[in-house]
Amino acid sequence: MHISLWNVALQTINFLVLVFLLQRFLYRPILAVIDERKRKVALEQAAAVTERQQAERLKQEYLDKLAALEDEKQGVLQLAQKQAEVETSALRKTIEAQFDEQRAKQTALLERERNEVERELRQQAVQLGLVIAERLLQDGAVVVDPLSAVQTAVRKIATLSLAERERLVIELRRHGAELHVTAEVSPTQLAAIRSELAVLAGGEVAVTTRLDPKLRVGVELRLGHLSFALHLAGALAKVQAETLLR
Repeated sequence: MHISLWNVALQTINFLVLVFLLQRFLYRPILAVIDERKRKVALEQAAAVTERQQAERLKQEYLDKLAALEDEKQGVLQLAQKQAEVETSALRKTIEAQFDEQRAKQTALLERERNEVERELRQQAVQLGLVIAERLLQDGAVVVDPLSAVQTAVRKIATLSLAERERLVIELRRHGAELHVTAEVSPTQLAAIRSELAVLAGGEVAVTTRLDPKLRVGVELRLGHLSFALHLAGALAKVQAETLLR
């Protein structure tokens, strides 16, 4: 096989020219593009790292602000709670003071009303006592003089039936009369009483006198089966019984 040196030289030159052209117009631009791409990727990566760091920083700032806001909120709540407690305590004290003042006023008013009612009741009691005393004296329920008491009893006996009067006369002659008084009866009064009873019984009647302080004021005369309570204790008991019945 015959190899032409000229052809080899031409092919070599062509190859070198091709390599030069490829390096000049293809390989270098490609490398430049690749370098540019690497640079852009590096810049983008650096920017991404920066942005990520900035995002983390912003996130941390946001979290710090949230924590600060939470602390501030808790502080505000605690302050508001303390202030509310202070205001509630002050309001409670004010209300208690007003209540104590109103209670004192009500107590004083009730005391005045009670005193007024007691005064009115005392006045009414005095007036009622006067009315009762006047009524008792007018009705003859209380007789201080023993002779007047016997005379009152004789007048009441006169209104009885004949059979009742005869029975009473028999008892008077047999058992006599018993006179309860609050003070000693003078001999003159006793003689007058015996005279009144003698007229009633148609003969002498024995009269026994007894002191009885429980009668308070007045006389109690017992003639046989009849008893005439003409004293204050009996009259008051009668009035009390009538009052309770009403």
